[in-house]
Amino acid sequence: MQSAPTREELRIRARKMRNDLASRAVDAERERCIPQATIDAFVENGFFRTLVPRRSGGFELPLDALLDVSVEVGEVCGSSAWVLSLLAIHNWLAALYGEETREELFGDRGFVLASACFAPGGSLERREGGFVLRGRWAFASGAAHAQWAFVSATRAAGSAGEAQILCVAIPRDDFVVADTWHTAGMRGTGSHDLVVEEAFIPERRTLDFRNLVEGRAAAADAPPLYRQPLVPVLAQVAAAPALGIARGARAAFRDALQERVRLDGSRSVESAPTQVRFAESSLEIDSAGLMLEAARRELAGLGAEGGSPGEGQRLSIWMKACFATTLCVRAVDRLMAAAGAHAQFLSSTLQQKQRDLHTLGSHFVFDFDSTAQAYARNQLGLPSRHPLA
Repeated sequence: MQSAPTREELRIRARKMRNDLASRAVDAERERCIPQATIDAFVENGFFRTLVPRRSGGFELPLDALLDVSVEVGEVCGSSAWVLSLLAIHNWLAALYGEETREELFGDRGFVLASACFAPGGSLERREGGFVLRGRWAFASGAAHAQWAFVSATRAAGSAGEAQILCVAIPRDDFVVADTWHTAGMRGTGSHDLVVEEAFIPERRTLDFRNLVEGRAAAADAPPLYRQPLVPVLAQVAAAPALGIARGARAAFRDALQERVRLDGSRSVESAPTQVRFAESSLEIDSAGLMLEAARRELAGLGAEGGSPGEGQRLSIWMKACFATTLCVRAVDRLMAAAGAHAQFLSSTLQQKQRDLHTLGSHFVFDFDSTAQAYARNQLGLPSRHPLA
């Protein structure tokens, strides 16, 4: 069995991949899919085993280890960082199922490549021993590489109570990938639709979605890592590529500025307004990093405390990740506005990173208005009224 690396060792492995990832970034965008060579490299470096329990052949490292790797990768290829982050965190999700399902998912490899769609796009009909699943789900990042998928579906209300949303694990033979991901940014993520005409799902392959939201899906004796709430975890994992993209954009702007000459013959790097814009954007990116660090510590503390974290704690972490990503978008937009016409060419790294950030920022965990309202209501002593809080 491969020995568990340290958090710093994983980060070093990611840093050593940066040149290769940068060289494949154009291919990822053109093909709307992460190249297989990149997925193979992620496997070889053990990134997908980061959050897998040791008993299932993984490293069982803190969430920070994955986030560090995602930031490193995001600096050179946002799509690669996004797919890495989500395929890796779905191994954390797989660990929340019962033993028989975990063995089925992780197998001998010690990890699973699985897409996930959390908006309930399907229905579940009760059958003996499980359910019949039907539906269609959008935004399945990394779908081309997925051996499994996690999707949310609604179980109709019976005579005993309300409708229930379940998170369902389905093998590759049970779903079809519909080619729908034609977008302005994050094109390499291949976040296509998944379609299930009809598939039988054993009950053991289901989790109550509300338990996931509240951090109560894992067994009571599970390590703290697996007793953390779903949405704050997803928000942190999704924000890490955003921070990496923003840092990469800052570096691209700084490098391009050294060569740029203005109409009057002066160097753009000597322009005071440009310097001010760079300073403000740079500090916003650094502030986003500090905010995400604070959210990481807060999230790690939730699992260590035991029990189910309160709504206020969940919203605090979620809001920090949401606002940090907003800061990254603002910072890169400001840099782009100061970068001149050459930055608009498709060959420009800066314009690609701006497109990627805007597309990434449209993910549901970064819906600033609804998240901020829920956070503010909670802080003001009012019900949050958010279904995922």
